Amino acid sequence: MKVRKTAVMALIFALIGPAALVPPAARAEIIVRLEATSEKVPVHLEPDLRSPIVETLSRGAVVKLSSAQKFRTNWYYVLFVSSRTGRTLAGYVLDSAVRKLNSTLKVVDLTPAEPEIADPSEFDLAGGPIPEIQWGQPESRILRAEGRPFDRDQSGDMQFLRYHRELLGKRCLLTYVLIGQKLSSVRVHLLERYANKDRYVADYNAIREFLSVKIGEPLYNNVVWKDGAYAQKGDNLGLAVTSGSLSLSSAWAFRGTALRLSLTGENSEVLFAAEISDLKTKNPASF
Repeated sequence: MKVRKTAVMALIFALIGPAALVPPAARAEIIVRLEATSEKVPVHLEPDLRSPIVETLSRGAVVKLSSAQKFRTNWYYVLFVSSRTGRTLAGYVLDSAVRKLNSTLKVVDLTPAEPEIADPSEFDLAGGPIPEIQWGQPESRILRAEGRPFDRDQSGDMQFLRYHRELLGKRCLLTYVLIGQKLSSVRVHLLERYANKDRYVADYNAIREFLSVKIGEPLYNNVVWKDGAYAQKGDNLGLAVTSGSLSLSSAWAFRGTALRLSLTGENSEVLFAAEISDLKTKNPASF
């Protein structure tokens, strides 16, 4: 089966409308995040198990990789906001206790310097059944379907082909990820900036509920609070996301394909993203 936008992206949001090119983003920067995969992940002062523990992360906590270089073979140096004090701290975590959430190469800035949208349109979630995806397609098949990407990167045996597209009535960044020159995952990031940050949470919940109806209950539905004060208030969820105090993520498995939806943020900006990937391929998540 040929790689088509309608087929690939439908598995993420269950329907894809006609694609249209949109203006390129304004900036680009390197952003690498790590997610805690163990129940408890200690952050050490030095890259040594005997070193004092700065703080202990819970499963699902997201931190920023501060150095691309590993220390003493298997330690990452990270930055994170303390759930106890609200201050930005630094320390070392074992690579076996975390996973990368986006590629170490250039990532297109997801918050271009454009006016915020006061009244954003709803996601168009009407559509038919979710099609199956044939993974392992070569780059040539993608290029025939999508044309030349506006940006492409390579890291080891991983290739990234990036396109600006309008999907479900929303401006998005679409990234095809190939491992060993074969399609292994597709990533989508929302480019639109909302003035009302609560709309991000509402859209996340709407898509999560829609996918639960189409596919079934998620394998997990994580709600991770880093700031107890926001959690106790129970309101201003959008501001909690943009400050990095709240992150949301859900995942499903569907006919040999993994699907993940995520809403995170920091420094008053939001990363609203989805990814589908081949369950048989070991592929670092993008967010």
